[in-house]
Amino acid sequence: MEQKKVDKREAIMQAAMELIAEQGFHGTPTSQIADRAGTGVGTIYRYFKDKDELIEAIHKKNHAIFVSTFTEHYDANLPIRENYLRIFTALTKLFVAKPYEIRFMEQFYNSPYGVAKKRAEETECEKPLFTFFAQGQQQQVIKNLSLEILLSLSLGSILFLVRDHHNGFLTLGDESIAAVVQANWDAIKL
Repeated sequence: MEQKKVDKREAIMQAAMELIAEQGFHGTPTSQIADRAGTGVGTIYRYFKDKDELIEAIHKKNHAIFVSTFTEHYDANLPIRENYLRIFTALTKLFVAKPYEIRFMEQFYNSPYGVAKKRAEETECEKPLFTFFAQGQQQQVIKNLSLEILLSLSLGSILFLVRDHHNGFLTLGDESIAAVVQANWDAIKL
């Protein structure tokens, strides 16, 4: 019985994430989420107080995936440059492999949900990267730019290219990913 509850909750979250990625937050009514999840609308409210709580739960789950990718590819024994290439290559490949997750997260961080989190300094997703950039600045291998600018230079082009990849305008393979990540490194290194 417990497995069915988990499966329904996961099905609801997956359906909501896909629909929000396709149609946006306001274009996704709970009735559509329920239809795609194969449940009734009332079932959604057994697992989530409201749509906002559902959206926050999806964000939390996706955030954990991104943070674990960073953690898995960071090695304190490696130089900053090697870690940068490993981490941002892994993140790019993750973004390519998870189109719904990245589209959802982009919408989240460009919506009142994400803006509120950023204003409240709750952007846990950025903390490991900010710590990493600060370490690189202390070692004098990364430019003395604000952490927000370093994050933008490192992820902005990746997110733009991943979006074009998912929309069929280009294909990101290992070679092109490596070239982009290297170019991003070149933009922030001293």
